[in-house]
Amino acid sequence: MKRAVLAAALAVCLAQPSMQAVAQTVADQCFAIGDIAGQVASWRLHKKTKAQALEQAQKYYKDESDRQAVTGVIDRIYTGAAMTPDQASMIFTRECAQQKKPTPAQ
Repeated sequence: MKRAVLAAALAVCLAQPSMQAVAQTVADQCFAIGDIAGQVASWRLHKKTKAQALEQAQKYYKDESDRQAVTGVIDRIYTGAAMTPDQASMIFTRECAQQKKPTPAQ
């Protein structure tokens, strides 16, 4: 009985079409940019320096486009007026979504 169940389970798994893994970067996802902006704003509010934030980004983000996106977020948050993590998240998510919105053809 166990062999029959195992064989059936294996057959189902093998019969499913294989899906290609699609690598997405942080820079491609507006919600991720918003989350990062909220985290960076929190760092600033808790007195983490810009240099510490940049070091953290270099440690965790290996993809070059991700690093550029995160560095841009850090630069903007540390040079502008202080904001809460929620404000930063909403602002960056909205701006990203607006940039990615398709423009109507004329």
